Amino acid sequence: MLPAETYEVEFFETEAIAPPRLPARVAPLPDEVLASWLLRFAEPFAVPPEHLLLGDGERDLATHCEWWRKPDPLLIAALARGTGQSTDTVRALTFADWPDDGRDDALPERFSRQRFTVEQPSRQTRRIGVCPECFSEDETSYIRRTWTLSWLAACPMHRVPFVRTCPECGAKLRLPALSSRDHFAPDRCPRCAFRLARAPSRLAPEPVLRLQQRVLEGRPAGIIDLPEVGTLSWPVAVALFDVLLGTVWIDTKPAARDQLFARIARDLNTEPLGEVADAYRGLAILAWMFEAWPMRAQAALAILRAARPRRQLRRWPNLDAAIRGPVEQLLFAAWPDESHPPERAWWRAWIDTLPETGEDLRAQAARERLPHRRVRLLAIADVRDGLPVEVADVIPRTLYRWIRRGAKGGLDAALERPRWHQLSEPQVMELAEWIATASPDGPRWRANRVQNEARRRFGVEISLHIAGRFLRKYGPWRRRKVLAKRRLTLAPVYV
Repeated sequence: MLPAETYEVEFFETEAIAPPRLPARVAPLPDEVLASWLLRFAEPFAVPPEHLLLGDGERDLATHCEWWRKPDPLLIAALARGTGQSTDTVRALTFADWPDDGRDDALPERFSRQRFTVEQPSRQTRRIGVCPECFSEDETSYIRRTWTLSWLAACPMHRVPFVRTCPECGAKLRLPALSSRDHFAPDRCPRCAFRLARAPSRLAPEPVLRLQQRVLEGRPAGIIDLPEVGTLSWPVAVALFDVLLGTVWIDTKPAARDQLFARIARDLNTEPLGEVADAYRGLAILAWMFEAWPMRAQAALAILRAARPRRQLRRWPNLDAAIRGPVEQLLFAAWPDESHPPERAWWRAWIDTLPETGEDLRAQAARERLPHRRVRLLAIADVRDGLPVEVADVIPRTLYRWIRRGAKGGLDAALERPRWHQLSEPQVMELAEWIATASPDGPRWRANRVQNEARRRFGVEISLHIAGRFLRKYGPWRRRKVLAKRRLTLAPVYV
């Protein structure tokens, strides 16, 4: 047949043939994420999951950045046909049932420092954290669904902070893409093959785990119940977290932040917050604040010398009005936005110029023998560290009185009680130790003996009444029991 000659062509209509079900049975493991299961499913075939399970149209659906968290229903149906699992089983490996309140679950290290100090924070998708203890117990290593949550910082089962970067080479851990042809080994670093089960770990404190569990339990319904704060919607809770962490990281001095982190580590009874667990440190700061709300939030603002809440909220101009209102109400209740006269903090200059630091004052309190001096040293140490007088463990009026005495007469003047005698604190202790040397089995001393001893030792004249109080307070003799008056027994009345 010559090329110029025409010929007839007949077209036949054919029905679309669905891809056959693969002869493989890889059941999802507990709390496994969709991407991990698909990579394990395709591993025996040595073919990327997208070529094995998806057609051309369905591959376009898998290119969306949220495909593995909230996949399209068509994509779920295609995966269910190819793997032989039900759509409910495939759907349970995702976060499709969670309310769609932004991308707060997928943003990398949601509560880390970089979210507040970098002009354009990283938006890399598929970032994960892993638990070394879970990998060491797994027969088949896989990625848990909760490990992909950017705000989760510690393993709820083993109570250890997540590892987000390889401790050997520093590579950031990510979920492989569906087009990956590499061997799926989630328990090894993709760059240097370091076994992540050997990564060093430490225990997270209980308050951090409690706050994380509250958020984890309330996130599927979009309602977070915070202690001492109340029930908040997820967008309001995330905005409150951002504002509180922003006060820590934005426009604050490193020395003040180190002072705050030392205070948090001491209160939580944990190791110092390190740079490696940056997201974990953010959750620890929030847990510390909400453990004693609002006193600790006030303490953090005071230690950091941070701006007032109204100025803090100006840093977040893009907050919706429905979210800004509840956040303002909570912040203004915790830290009132009010102005004070300039002479109100006249004592701050004396506190800031004390040669002793807060730790020095606490160490001195541990060596003190008199209880009232220990209490005063601990209270002044908190104020020295930047804690407001109003939130200390002492009545503010009383603490202001101690500080006023210290500003006028020095630290010893703040520690001494107003004396009802003319003896100094060291003289009182010396006289008390002398009284305590008396034999408890011998006759009880008289007050004039103490009066004469004070005159002989210190040349100070005290009254007999004061000498008697010394004997009752410091003497080794058993105190006399004062018997109650016997009640008159009434005779029965006979009618």
